[in-house]
Amino acid sequence: MKRLIEMILPVIIGIMVHKRESLTQKERQAQDALISALKVASYKTEKPTVIAMIGLVGSGKSSVAKELARILLATIIEGDDIRVQLRKQNERYEGARKIAENAVLKIIEQGGNVILDSDHIDQKKRASLREKIKQTGAKLIFIRTHTDYDVMAGRAIGVEYRPSEDDFFGGAGLKSKWRGNNPGAVVKLREMWRRTPNHYRWENKVGGRWVLKKLPFSIFATVDTTNENKWKAEIQKVAKRIL
Repeated sequence: MKRLIEMILPVIIGIMVHKRESLTQKERQAQDALISALKVASYKTEKPTVIAMIGLVGSGKSSVAKELARILLATIIEGDDIRVQLRKQNERYEGARKIAENAVLKIIEQGGNVILDSDHIDQKKRASLREKIKQTGAKLIFIRTHTDYDVMAGRAIGVEYRPSEDDFFGGAGLKSKWRGNNPGAVVKLREMWRRTPNHYRWENKVGGRWVLKKLPFSIFATVDTTNENKWKAEIQKVAKRIL
């Protein structure tokens, strides 16, 4: 049933959502700021390719996206960058998905490959992207990242986030009730906890542990980012398959 929904939901969203939605003036300003900063290189693949990342906060999505972009000459659209631009406009984040999709279409028009560095675990978000990409003739693939749970937590708290509106978690930390050091890391750790059930199921054995969920759609590659040398070697193989 889940796989069937995965197939028909894009059509439903195309009819019920895409034809009715629009951006507010502030969302358009955020979109313009994002797109104007993007640098597009001609794609090296047989046809335009859109890579959508899937992974929990701290799982290594951004690191994998940057490595793939370097090899494929792809343009990265970072979800955090979109939210930063929306925050600068004092606008809510509801328009982030549409802004990302519009940026993807713009890059494809200019002959580039795209990597969406944001989590596409949400079914409606995937369906919306599928419907938009289908109209362009580009290829859409999903790459999943994961790592040991302690490694994810360590990554979340191991970075000093700038208390600035230009830093997504650093800016979010300005509104945190935590008054100690590095509130941006606290916000990031909270987001990791909040989104864990989307990616993992709890297995109540030997004290309990989180186990990666099986997803009801095709994943082009699943990358364990625990060991940097190993995952970078794996990404070389993934890039060759894409090319």
